[in-house]
Amino acid sequence: MIALGIMCLLMAMVTPAVMNARESATDTLCKTRLRELALTATLYAMNSGHYPWGSVDPGAHDKNYFCAEELGKTVYPSEQWEANNISTWEEYQSFCWDFRKKKGQVGWDAGVMFDNKGVDSVQGCPKCSRESDNWNGAHVTGYNYNVAYVGYVEGDAGSRKYPAKYGEFEYPSRVVAFGDGGYAGGVNKFMRAPKQYEGDKSPASLRKAGTQAFRHGSGRYRHCNMAFLDGHVEGFYTPYKTNGKEGWVDEQTRTAFISSGNGIYGPRGWGEPDDFTENK
Repeated sequence: MIALGIMCLLMAMVTPAVMNARESATDTLCKTRLRELALTATLYAMNSGHYPWGSVDPGAHDKNYFCAEELGKTVYPSEQWEANNISTWEEYQSFCWDFRKKKGQVGWDAGVMFDNKGVDSVQGCPKCSRESDNWNGAHVTGYNYNVAYVGYVEGDAGSRKYPAKYGEFEYPSRVVAFGDGGYAGGVNKFMRAPKQYEGDKSPASLRKAGTQAFRHGSGRYRHCNMAFLDGHVEGFYTPYKTNGKEGWVDEQTRTAFISSGNGIYGPRGWGEPDDFTENK
């Protein structure tokens, strides 16, 4: 009995240390993957002149985006269908930053950022990488991409019509690019800012679906990881609601925004002032 008691005591002492070590290792792996995503997006922007699309509407993209004379804008070379070795955008069912899927295709391919190189392990948070993200069966998930200012989701009602150009951001070290995505319904791959800015007509439901998941750690150490455009990664521990106050947007899933305003999501002056400063 004494020996059994000693063994139980040792197990009680060792188990928390093992759990903490495992959590720390998972957290480190998550940050490594986010850093690679941010650097890949920047490399894509350097080569193409703009950051990746959040998503493309295959049925409307040719008509809405490639009418250069009508839009008065230069067509980004990397977005032309010839450069993607496809006959038309309409052969795709989905075309997003992290994956693309042709109509009738079983499974899916790595997205536009990765040139179809099959980097599934990079695109998913190690704490939820085999979950379904409710988007055409792309099961490697967990991260969302800043489509509020950096990318763009074709069909959204916001004022931005194109992804941000390379070099557009004066302080890339202060603009988030990717992070631990999550909302009440699971994981959303499109990150949005907490407050509307002038000309932004996105419904409130989109904002609440574009929050971050504080899935790492527990208690006061609970946090989400966020990668910035310059490639560095930070952990965020304070959740914010859409009205700028501290607290969870969804209590059950521990999802929220990482800032009380829009400053960290895009260029200074676009959004309302927030708690995030250059010195924080």
